[in-house]
Amino acid sequence: MDEIAAFLDKWQTLAGAIIGSLIALLVALLVAYKARRQEDLSAAMLLVGNLVTVRTASRALEDLAKEENIASESRPYWLSEKLVRRRITLSPMFEAPRIRLMPVDVRMAAHLELFQMIFTDIEAKLDMLTNDFAAFDAKEETTRNPEALKADCRIIYEGFIKAVAHARCAERILTLKVLSNWPTFHAVRLMLKKTSEDKACKTLLYRP
Repeated sequence: MDEIAAFLDKWQTLAGAIIGSLIALLVALLVAYKARRQEDLSAAMLLVGNLVTVRTASRALEDLAKEENIASESRPYWLSEKLVRRRITLSPMFEAPRIRLMPVDVRMAAHLELFQMIFTDIEAKLDMLTNDFAAFDAKEETTRNPEALKADCRIIYEGFIKAVAHARCAERILTLKVLSNWPTFHAVRLMLKKTSEDKACKTLLYRP
């Protein structure tokens, strides 16, 4: 009987130690998950803030173009001039959270990469146009070939439309899979049943 009691006491102590270790491990994992979750939320909010800024500016410019009855053939030059006068910039911290959240969703990562790449190209073109417009304001003449100016305006116009489309798709995925209170549910739903908007975003990635 004493041997049985000693055996049970020994295993009770061992079992208690194992259970205590498991609980400590679970608590540590929970704390780590919450910390990572908080960092992901902060990163996602910064990205979404930048994306919303671009999309809001796009909507404002669309409304203004309608109010001013800007013809479709004049839109590239008109939009380029507006963007030169009222520059839209991304946060200097945009890159870090974008890289951090890339593993969350491969399509979201692609949309963000394309958005930033197109936006960077637009900014370079706008820098050139800024000099052109400054020269025109001063001397009422352009310093470059008009055809080159038109080509840059067309690139800016088409690029801005694509950048806004990628921003919309990236913002949607970020909202569902990071900022939502039920990211796992939305992740499963996106795999099993795609909406028309989800399909349009997928098509956008393969569009030249």
